[in-house]
Amino acid sequence: MIWLNLGHGVAGFASIATFLGFAGNLWWKFELLDHPRPQYCLGLLVGLLVGLGLGQAWSLLWLLPLLVNLLLLAPLFRVKSFGVRPRGDRGDSSSLRLLHSNLDRHNPTPDRAIQYLREQQVDLLLLQEITPAWLTRLESELPNYQLLKAEAFDNTLGSAVLVAKQNSQVKIEQIQTIHLPANSDRPLLEIIIQTGNRTVAILCFHVIRPRSTQTSNYQITEFNAAADWSQRQLQQGREVVIIGDFNSTFWSQRLRQLERDSQLINSQRGFGFQPTWSAHFPPLMKIAIDHCFYSRGLRVGQRSIGPDIGSDHHPLLVELRTM
Repeated sequence: MIWLNLGHGVAGFASIATFLGFAGNLWWKFELLDHPRPQYCLGLLVGLLVGLGLGQAWSLLWLLPLLVNLLLLAPLFRVKSFGVRPRGDRGDSSSLRLLHSNLDRHNPTPDRAIQYLREQQVDLLLLQEITPAWLTRLESELPNYQLLKAEAFDNTLGSAVLVAKQNSQVKIEQIQTIHLPANSDRPLLEIIIQTGNRTVAILCFHVIRPRSTQTSNYQITEFNAAADWSQRQLQQGREVVIIGDFNSTFWSQRLRQLERDSQLINSQRGFGFQPTWSAHFPPLMKIAIDHCFYSRGLRVGQRSIGPDIGSDHHPLLVELRTM
């Protein structure tokens, strides 16, 4: 009886949270309920199976919220006719290999993170939460990469971009610090590159974490500013990539709105559930808040999540290909 009550209790909470997650515009804490939808599926499935196993037909009520969550998660496992190149199909296009990692300013094992970065063979390293101590190590301990630009702070606002010294098809045309919106105190790095016959604008993006009504509303402002930036780049005939820590999930209303407004595609489509936070959580409790968005003139060759490197975020590796 205890397990039965527990199963239905979890399913009941998941059902309520499923629908309150759509009311984020009413209260910022409801918006947070939009993120653990894979976990809601697990809780509802447990309640459904336990109830049916004991002959409680009313447990079929858990099917409705379960289907709602599954519909939101379904695009993760469905390859669209555009935006995702079937794995293994390399074609004649040039590749752009990116690694994003929020290194975590409080990382207790920086040696592990440096060793991981040293072993990677990518075109660009796009790193966040870069402190002065991190910057010193990046400059001295990654011999295969050249530091292009960095903004180092003792808080979470720092970032850095490094380019491979050899075997890279990337030509750097411009790199600068920008602010989105213009009055933001967070410096973001914008990189304009040439790869193959395409010019690509890349934004190393880091969004505020919603902790109050004010910060939650400001996250919307940041998403809107990023969408405007994307549209400006597209109007100039460039391909666009926005990659970083979005502090939001694939299926959230805000991120889906950003995908529409920016005219970009979330690279997680077709690659399944690839959680990046928190690296310290058990596997079934993690969610995906690190993302890569890209324009329709590009395709995803590969997408994967890196190991635990001491940060609370897993690294994100994406290979994009020009058409």
